[in-house]
Formats: sequence, C-alpha cells, structure tokens
Amino acid sequence: MNELDHEDAVAVVGLSVRLPGCDTVARYWSLLEAGEDSITRRETARAATFVPAYGSVPSPGHFDRDRFGIAASEALLTDPQQRLLLEAVDEALTTANVDRARTTAVSVYAGVGHNDYERWVGGALAGRPGVDAQSLEVANRGDYAATRVAYRLGLQGAAVTVQSACSTALTAVHLAVQDLLGRGSDLAVAAVSSVRVPAPGGYDAPLGGIGSPHGVCRPFDAAAGGSVPGDGVGAVVLKRLADAVDDGDEIWAVVRGSAMNNDGSGKSGFAGVDAAAQAEVIRAALDVAGLGPGDIDYVEAHGSGTRIGDSTEWSALAEVFAEAGHPVHVGAAKGGLGHLREAAGLAGFAKAVLSLRHRRLVATPHFERLPADLAACSSPLRPLGEAMDWPAVPGRPRRAGVSAFGLGGTNCHVVLEEALPAPVTPPSRDAELLLVSSHHPDTLDADLAALRDHLGENPARLADAAWTTQTARYRYPHRAYAVVRSPEEVAGAFDGDRLRIQRGHAAADTPEVVFVLPGLGSHYPGMGAELACTDPLFASHLQAVVAVADTLTDGAVGRSFTTEPARPDHRGDRVDLRALLRRDGPAPAPRELREVHLSLFCMEYAMARTLMDLGVRPAALLGHSLGEWVAAVLAGVIGPEEAMAAVARRADLVGTAGPGAMLGVLAAAEEVEHHAVEDTWIAAENGPSHCVFSGRPEAVSALADRLRAEGFTTLPVDATHPFHTPQLAGAAALLGEDLRHVDLAPARIPIASSVLGAWLDGEVPDPGYWRDHMVSRVRFRTAAGLALSRHRVLVEVGPGTARPWIAQADPDAVCVRTVRQSYENAGDRQILLEALGELWAHGVEADWPRLRRAPARRTVLPPRALLRRRYLPDTEPPAGHWPAPAAARQAEPGPEAPAPAPPEEEGGSTVGQFLAHRFRVLLGLRRVHPDDHFFHLGGDSLMGVHLIAGLKELTGRSVPPSVVFASATLGGMTREIQNWLATAEHEAEHEPEPLDHGSPAS
Repeated sequence: MNELDHEDAVAVVGLSVRLPGCDTVARYWSLLEAGEDSITRRETARAATFVPAYGSVPSPGHFDRDRFGIAASEALLTDPQQRLLLEAVDEALTTANVDRARTTAVSVYAGVGHNDYERWVGGALAGRPGVDAQSLEVANRGDYAATRVAYRLGLQGAAVTVQSACSTALTAVHLAVQDLLGRGSDLAVAAVSSVRVPAPGGYDAPLGGIGSPHGVCRPFDAAAGGSVPGDGVGAVVLKRLADAVDDGDEIWAVVRGSAMNNDGSGKSGFAGVDAAAQAEVIRAALDVAGLGPGDIDYVEAHGSGTRIGDSTEWSALAEVFAEAGHPVHVGAAKGGLGHLREAAGLAGFAKAVLSLRHRRLVATPHFERLPADLAACSSPLRPLGEAMDWPAVPGRPRRAGVSAFGLGGTNCHVVLEEALPAPVTPPSRDAELLLVSSHHPDTLDADLAALRDHLGENPARLADAAWTTQTARYRYPHRAYAVVRSPEEVAGAFDGDRLRIQRGHAAADTPEVVFVLPGLGSHYPGMGAELACTDPLFASHLQAVVAVADTLTDGAVGRSFTTEPARPDHRGDRVDLRALLRRDGPAPAPRELREVHLSLFCMEYAMARTLMDLGVRPAALLGHSLGEWVAAVLAGVIGPEEAMAAVARRADLVGTAGPGAMLGVLAAAEEVEHHAVEDTWIAAENGPSHCVFSGRPEAVSALADRLRAEGFTTLPVDATHPFHTPQLAGAAALLGEDLRHVDLAPARIPIASSVLGAWLDGEVPDPGYWRDHMVSRVRFRTAAGLALSRHRVLVEVGPGTARPWIAQADPDAVCVRTVRQSYENAGDRQILLEALGELWAHGVEADWPRLRRAPARRTVLPPRALLRRRYLPDTEPPAGHWPAPAAARQAEPGPEAPAPAPPEEEGGSTVGQFLAHRFRVLLGLRRVHPDDHFFHLGGDSLMGVHLIAGLKELTGRSVPPSVVFASATLGGMTREIQNWLATAEHEAEHEPEPLDHGSPAS
C-alpha cells in the first residue's frame, strides 16, 4: 500500500471478544491456533429432537456495574446483552489506547440479539418501585443499545443500533468504516452482543431443520448436517489509517474495502440464499478496495454448516475467485464456536484480523473433506483442514476477505490487509514511569499484576508501554505507579512493598499544588548533576541561571553540576545507611558560602521551571529560608538575575558575622525554647515536632548536651554560620540598604510567608521584609499551616526534609519530593519520575510528551480487570423457547439485592423514611446515608419520575422536580421537600415532569 492509499483505508486499532470458551482476545487466538471446539455439550437430552449442545460465553449474567456508575437496581433491570456490550466496547477502547475523556467524537454502531430477559425480569420485579413498562423497555430493547454505550462512556459521535440478523456485526463494521471515510467521526466502534438469557443449554433439531442433530457444526464438510447455536459478544475499534499512523497506534490490520447488498426477491423464499448476490457483494468490496481476486489469499467464510448454505456460498466464492491464479484458502469460525447469530460476523472478522496479525492460517475444526458437489467446483479454493503458516506473497501484503450473510438477505463482505511493520522504538536505558488506574482497589491490584507480567514477557516494549500509560489511557480514581529503571528490573519495580506506598486516590476535581522551596541543610555537591546531563528540559533552565551564577562565583556553581557524586552500585540498597548516619568517611571539602547559596538557588529554580513546563504549576508558594528567594522569583517579585545578586551579597554578609552552628531538635519550639542557653536562639519552627537552634558554636554545643540530658533527640545541622539570629543584624541592615535600589513587584502567585506567618498575595515584600527574613526565625510551621488551609498537595522543589514536617502538621496532606537526598542510591531521573507518578496518583496530570527525550509508540497492553457480580432475578425463568436446565439455574449464586433497612435508618420524618426506602430500592443500596447523592449513585430520570410519583402518593401533593432535586442528596432532598410542604404558596398541584440529569432515558 502506498501513502496515497492511507486516506481510503481504515485501521483496526482495538479489539475485544467474549465468545464460547473464551473471554479475551488472547484466549480466542489460542483456541483458534489449537483448532479447538469450544461448544458446551451435556450428556443427556430432554427430548428426542433436543440436542444438549450450545456455544455459551463465560458468565453471561455477571457485570461490573461500578465500572460504569450503574446502580444495582438498574444493572438487574438491564438486558445482560447490553451490559456485556458495554463491557466489550469499554475493553476494546482500552485495547485501542483511547482516552475517551479526551476523545469524545467516537461513533458507535452496535447490534444486539433477541432474548427473553425482559419478560423474566419484568415478572420477577413486578410491583417494585421503578419497574414499569417504560423502564423495562429502555433497559432491554435493542433501540437503546448503542445510545446506552455512548451515554455511559461519554462518546459523542453517532450512536446507531444495527440489526440485520446474522450479518449484524459485519454490517456494523461496514457502517463504521463508511462513517470514518465520510469524516463523520475520527474514531468508530463496531460492536455486537448476542446472548440468550436465560441460557438455553441446547436446541431443537427436528428433521429437515437447520440445527445439527449431532451437536457439531462442520462448515463445508461432507458430513455437515447443520449449525449449532451459540452466543457471542465483541467490539472492534476503527480509525482512519493515516490518523492511526500519525498517532503512533499499534495497528492490528487494515480494512481496505467493504460492501453490503441484499438478495432482494431473487431467491426461493425470505429465508433463502442467493449465490449471485453473495458473489456480487464480494466483487463490490474488492472494487472498493481497488483489488482483484488474485490479491486475496484467504476468505473467512460465513460457513453455516448447512448443506444448502454451504453449497450456495461455495459456488459464489468459486465464481469470484475462479481466475485468482493461486490457491485461496477458506475457513469458518463456526466450526469451533457454533453459529453466533448477530455476532457471527464479529467472530469471523476477529479471526481474520488475528490470522493476519500472527501470519498464520488456522484449521476449521471438524473439517475432513469437501462433499463431491463442492469439490467439483472448487477451482482455486482450498478448505483449511490443517493449520499452516501464512506464506508471504512477493510484492504485496497478505490479504483476507470476511463474509457474513444474514437471514433475510443482507450480505456483507470486508477486505482486510496486514498492517505494515510499525517503526521500532529505539532501545533506551532511561528509567520509565508507568501509570495504572482502575475503578476499584481490587481491580487495581489485578491490573498492576497483569502489567508486570506483560512487561516481563515483553521487556523491549517498556518505553512504549510507559508512553501508552501516560498518554493514551482513560483515568480512573484508584491509581498506582511504578518506575522501572531498566527492562531487567521490572519485577523489582512492581514489588508489593513498593507499590503499597506508590498509590493514591484522585478526586474528581484536579487539586491545586503548592511549591515548597527548601533552604540550606540538605544540599550537597553534585545535586541535580544527572538531570543536568540527561534531561534537556531541566538542563536548559539550569544553564540559564548557572550562566549568571558562574559570573558571581568564578565558574564554581557550573562545576558543581558537571560531575555526579559517586554512589554505590545502583543494584545495591536504595539508601546508603553510612551516608545517612554521616559515617561514610571524611566530610567533603568546605565550599564558599556564595557558591553553596547560588548552587541551591539554581537547582530549585531549574527544577521549579521544569515542573511548570511539565504542566505542574503552583497555585501557591512556600519558602523556607533561602527558598523564599526562589519563591519570590517564581512569583514575579524580583527577576532571577537581581535575586541571584542579592543571594550572593547575602552569603557574603553572613560570612562577616563570625562562626556559628545549628542544631536540629525533634520537638516543638515551644517545648524546648526555655532550654536555650546564652548566645543560642530558635532559628526555625519547622513542624509540630521539629525545630532548629542557631548561635555561637560553643553555646550550641552546650545546648545540645543539655537537651540530650533531658531526653531530646538532636542532630547537628551542616552549617558553620549563625543563620536567623540577632548575630546577623548588622549584615541584614546592609542587605536591606542594597535592596532599596532594586525594583520589587507584587507577588503574582500567593506566597505563604515564613517571615510574617501570613500570606503575601498581591503585595510587595519591601527591603525591610528581606532584612527581617535574614535575622528572624523561620516560621515555616505557621506558613505551612496557611498553605494547608487552602491546598492538599505540596511539592518539595529541591533537596529538603519538609515532608515529615508537613505530615506532622496534617497526616492527610500529600507532600511530594522531587530531588534525591545525598545518601540515596537512586538516580535523579528516577526521583523526578516518582514525583510525577505520585502527583498523578493524587490527580495532578503532567504534560507527558514533554517528559520524553525520544519518541515512543502506543502499544497494546493487557485489558483492565473487572469486578463482576451476578445480576439475574431470583425467580425461575419464564417458560419459553429457551428454558435453562434446572441444575444450571440452581448452581448460580444469588443476586446482589437491596437488604432491609438497618434499624438505625428507620427513624426520622415520614418523608425521610420514604426517601431512604426509595433510595435503597431504586439504587440497590443496603444502607443509606444523608450525604448519598441520587445521581452519583446511578439514579436517572426514570427513577426520578417514580420518586416524584411516590411522593405524591405519600403526601397527596405534586412536589415539583425543582424542589425534589434542588439537592440530590438524601438529607438535602428531605429538607427541601419538607420545607416546600410546609409553605402555603406551594400547595397548587403540579404534574411531575421528566427529568434530565444526564440520564440515558429521554
């Protein structure tokens, strides 16, 4: 295929199936490759013509309602076919790496079959609130299948229910292809669900009928005697080929062309078949594809296993491919699955796609030989009795045709082509961040395990997998992340102990972030050196400020970022305990205070700007000592160059104050301040259990002895000057004078001031502020409290120890660090990725494309896990055409149903008791709470109408919907209704009107 053809072709980018014997695409391929028959057969029959064989899908009555925000009562009421359809489309979109929150123009063409569930559930729930003819219709009729999917998944393209009997699925594919080529949407889903509920367990096969009397389907075989019925569900996601290539999608196969027609009246009867129409639709599809019969290697036939149907189809194929010039292989999925009715074409389509993907033609189960009449007109046709590798054809890709012919005469044929080899993402030794989210904690664990196993089997796809999880997955609230340093370390990255802390819960609203800028204390030579060498984004911001700093330090700052400090082998323990306890050898050579100050300034500024470029932007700033200078620059108070000159001058002035020492104490400042000796002062109030003393060295040493004698834990701070003490008063006065000549502006980002213990928001911190900043104690504890009163997520931008101080003040707050400590063996990039992962786990999304140094592609990842429960009525199914065997029914566990109200919920007003009861019954709740929200728990307009009708019956008044749903919580609703009832002017009767709160009903 050349580039011009891309505009006229459609890519298959996602697929899901639930077919007899399999509930995943991988399992389906393993069944096909093994040539297995997955029809369920029982030993005894109920009657002479009843055949106890059926192609059943796994757990057809089970459903994960929480995944889609559906109430238990609605799940029970809804046709299982439509529940399975919803799960299948969701899985296919996930497989296609579609983030549906950001890809709303998605069309859905979907079909469902006929079953007896509406009658069953309607009888079982008769008389219950919320169950009437309208609710049963909306929950069960096929008219609403596609629109229910669109509503529950937030898809805003066309939503059309397709119905053409046995060709429904392939017709849906054809319509989806036409939609894409006509630019009706950018992404389209073709889906089908054909499941009989209650399960029949078998079928009648009277003499002369189409059912196989032996319970075996043998397409095109001499011993063929009819079909075996079965169920099937599946979905395929389609995209214009040019768009799929541009987006870096993994392409499963390419649709080159499709066509559809009808037999019309040129056949013996409505249920008859017409070879001429079948041949015509195949030719039409080839014409659309711009191909001839000689361009096709394989046909996945309709292959019903009936003598008349097979003979008609074989003659049509023989006519079309008579001059192919090479063998054309023919297979039929029905040999192993049975006839899946509306889903038959989906099974065949998926089989052809997988055969192209794996370059292998699989055998048709139960095929042994052609009957004489078919063999006589075979021409180049070759039935597949054995599996074989699909040989390449010089000069062109492998191609297949797929047919489906519906009872009534709607015929469809699709031409498929293998995808071109995708560009290979070059190998990288960079650490990679993988993001995993789910709707439930249990499924999150399952998804993490599945991703770990997948990467273990496909280590070369690590970069692609990371890219896919970052840019192409729908986000659920339960989240976890893993940072994998290399393909060989996948298992360690997914270690359970690590993942226990590498997870979070994202609220519906994206949280705002506070940048915490540390002061001196945890700085070290070489901090950020790895990022400076490997991360272009960080390096660019760093170079801009280092260029200024080097003019102030004779190049010393730049040199500190060029060589990463030696660390033990990265395969060792993450923390170097000797370094942590300061027992790792002689102390590093002392550095000039000016170099130390400016190195830390450059590090924090570059990291802050990097985070902002990555989409993590602060709503507030919180500086600790020197960090408040960086905060001032980020807030626009002072320019970077002016700030660095001031910081350099500050460092020089500190050096004139004489020697000093600092001492960290694990105690609140007010608890230990009275222990201070002469020439020592509280320099910083960091947290509820942490403060720092500062003063002259001998005085600080004496204080340390005194505090230890009293049982306090102390640790010297790496400082040789008396920071934040009156000893710096003279130096501070000089700094204040210098700043009078610098233009200072109002803070454009609020700063929680550690000097004032108050907000700087739109105010100018004048020179006197910076004088006080130098000599007064750091009121970080108070400033942090201000930040925490507004925001719940803080990011420590630089090497610091603010996280435990924040946790002491508010254990529920999140404080994320971005720079490793000097005693850690982890790399700089690993820590940055962990920071972005932790922020994402709490709802802060990054600009992921800017994170990567090299391009990557989307790749297929394991399907997301579901937490499925049974939702079927407790009663016996009604008598009908497809009775379920009694033994099978009794083996099923009971459904999830509303339980009686707990005693504590029975109190309160009559209206409150009524509403609590209706909440439990309509929404399928065991318990209710005043804060329970009607619509958040799955309520919709139909349920709302019943709620209002019940209120009228209870009170004799028509309470307006605007009153009932002024507050949709149980407690708020009760108050609003009671207030309305008590007000005389609202006594006029109002008929309840339909609601529209995002419900799928109209």
